[in-house]
Amino acid sequence: MTKDTEQQWELIGSRTYKWHGSEALRCKHWDKVAVRWHLSTCGWRHGRRSCNGGTNADLARDPQNYGELPRWRNAFTYAQLPNPDHKDHHLRLALEGYDKKMVEVKMISPLKIDVDWKWTIGEDGCNNFSVRMSAMSTIDDHRLEDLADFCRSFDTDGFVFCDNL
Repeated sequence: MTKDTEQQWELIGSRTYKWHGSEALRCKHWDKVAVRWHLSTCGWRHGRRSCNGGTNADLARDPQNYGELPRWRNAFTYAQLPNPDHKDHHLRLALEGYDKKMVEVKMISPLKIDVDWKWTIGEDGCNNFSVRMSAMSTIDDHRLEDLADFCRSFDTDGFVFCDNL
């Protein structure tokens, strides 16, 4: 592809969650934190709903201290390339322990979902842990309505104005 025709990934929604456990537990020493997520694609097959995917986890280690510039670290990346067989599929996803229920959005493609985490030890010696799920796609004029619908269903952070994609 030439530079003129190359598509760029654009943010179409994000969901960030801070750890909301007891203060006493937050201020204990942590060796690692399990980041668990669920991601599956669902569609209809032989008249029945069928889902592929499941739950997985990554271990967060090596927290940063309060004097360092906090950085996000990747736990998982999911990519969906254009596929005519997936046009009527839905994506089900959740961050276990953070989402109260599965988020279900209509599958769009191309789509990239990143699950990232950030862990710092504050000046008070307590753990500050956040997890973020972000969705990216390419912005094409003929898909603006689908992108805006996806954004409205997925985004909770408000970094993207869904009606202006």
